[in-house]
Amino acid sequence: MKKIVLSSVLAALVLSACGGGGGSDGDKAANDAIVPPPADVDIDAQGMYTGTNSNNDTVSGVVLDNGTYYFVYVNQAENRIGLVQGTATASHGVFSSPDATDFLASSSLAMHGSIAANYVPKSNLNGTFASVANGNTSFTMDYSTVYDQTPSLTAIAGTYTGLGATFRGKETVTFVIGADGEVRGSGPSGCSFAGNVKIHGTKNAYDTAITFGDKCPNAGETFTGIVSVNGDELIAAAMLPERVEAFVVAASK
Repeated sequence: MKKIVLSSVLAALVLSACGGGGGSDGDKAANDAIVPPPADVDIDAQGMYTGTNSNNDTVSGVVLDNGTYYFVYVNQAENRIGLVQGTATASHGVFSSPDATDFLASSSLAMHGSIAANYVPKSNLNGTFASVANGNTSFTMDYSTVYDQTPSLTAIAGTYTGLGATFRGKETVTFVIGADGEVRGSGPSGCSFAGNVKIHGTKNAYDTAITFGDKCPNAGETFTGIVSVNGDELIAAAMLPERVEAFVVAASK
């Protein structure tokens, strides 16, 4: 059973400053230089990350500018795929998420827990996912500068093939992104899906909405989340409302 965790986060920048001046008597005046104290800074941990966890899974994911994170874990040898998702806060190198949920795709399992981690901005994110049901899973993740590239639908367009799953099943899927942001895909079972991707903000991450076709166990249901592309590697992670089920894809060109 896999627990992966990661996660990430956005914070505000706060600066405080003080100063003073003084003078002597009437025949002499002096101005004291205003010297601000050290800044009190909340560090931004948003970014794209890749790494591994203590279950020998490969982990890839993103922490968005609003603190929402999606981390997909996959183990090709064991044909396993899942998602850890939640919201986090981060300040001065400390990353915390009380609402982490591990969706073990194709197993109808959603494990609730928390994440406690440390990070170095634009360098790494390392910590532990704690679950009452399944204990602790540690992870180590490195920051990818691909996150800082200018977002472009044309750049991520193409056909990706890999493992896809929901709670209802798991199979090899194709995931096609058009230059206009249109998404379509299918698997050998005949299940197909369609939707779109849109640029999330100024960083290289994408929002997505995907609806399943008539031949799917999830027919007519729409999942929303993110798509992240790092070179030729794609992850898609989306959920139903109320975070009751996830659709996860790990694929490559």
